Amino acid sequence: ALYQHCYGLEYVVLRYANVYGERQGDGGEGGVVSIFARKIAEGEALAVFGDGEQTRDFIYVKDVAQANTLAVSTAFPNTCYNVSTGCETSVNCLIEIFAAALAPHKMPAVSYQAAREGDIYRSRLDCTKAAETMGFRAQAHLAEGIKKTLAYFLQPSGGKA
Repeated sequence: ALYQHCYGLEYVVLRYANVYGERQGDGGEGGVVSIFARKIAEGEALAVFGDGEQTRDFIYVKDVAQANTLAVSTAFPNTCYNVSTGCETSVNCLIEIFAAALAPHKMPAVSYQAAREGDIYRSRLDCTKAAETMGFRAQAHLAEGIKKTLAYFLQPSGGKA
């Protein structure tokens, strides 16, 4: 609000849910999707911290790109928008989606470990305002996005561009 008040500049703030997709790194704050995809490609076991019922709101990177494009020309600037699917998916469900995308090949083992301190258990963003004012609606189905992401990591280059 300071920029608009002092300088007359309009702004839009986009808050992203858990973005995933091809070319995503898994270092630092890299998401569970890229971590799992890389581990699957390398045939390594998947580590789940907690019981696997913790949830995230996963959104495909191309949907995020669409939201960015819509935000540039929105008739409702000077506000914040959540960019998400509005759906919760558990880590256990995510593993099942990866297994289906990998079929008929076998999934690596899954190792359940103690929950990490500070991790939130449930996460879902309300994207109603972005839908009503910018016309944003996530298009990618999680299973299709995971299939594309996994295919990228399974390339002979190992997903390294």
